[in-house]
Amino acid sequence: MRVLDNIKKRLSDFSFKRCKSPKREVKAINIKNAKTVGIVYRSDDDEVKELIERYVKFLKGYNAKVKTLGFYNLDELPRYVTPKLEYDYFVKKSLNWSLESNAIEVENFIQQEFDILIDATVQQDDILRFVTKQSKAVFKVGAAGVKSVEDLDFAINLKTGEGTRQLMKGLDNYLHLINKN
Repeated sequence: MRVLDNIKKRLSDFSFKRCKSPKREVKAINIKNAKTVGIVYRSDDDEVKELIERYVKFLKGYNAKVKTLGFYNLDELPRYVTPKLEYDYFVKKSLNWSLESNAIEVENFIQQEFDILIDATVQQDDILRFVTKQSKAVFKVGAAGVKSVEDLDFAINLKTGEGTRQLMKGLDNYLHLINKN
């Protein structure tokens, strides 16, 4: 199985290098002024999922329309998970050999022109990197060091051992400072 995983990883890397980012005009947007926000994350981790749910409620306080896309590394969604208006999910079963998803939820998410896209992954993620790169969002933010430089417009440096909680606090802090009126 290890050989098969290595082949998939190499195919994914090759496909990712050939994958083009959409042409877009990058514009730094304050979180209070964002009308639409997209969040992509690994939903396998219950702590991360809870943080994202709380952040969605927080963003709704600014009257922002929020859409999240979570990935479960399973063949099917767990029984206790049901997609809702703001929450979409995709699973390992929808991935091709180069680890790109052909799920309609992913395609719809990528096509939306969010004011801000938050990539809440703090470790290298061979699956969600395609979503971030192909997104048509105006302003893409996330953790530094785990994505290619050209994938994000603004990145937070995390110290060793820091996780999604520190990323979200840092993003929240800086997104309130950008273009402050």
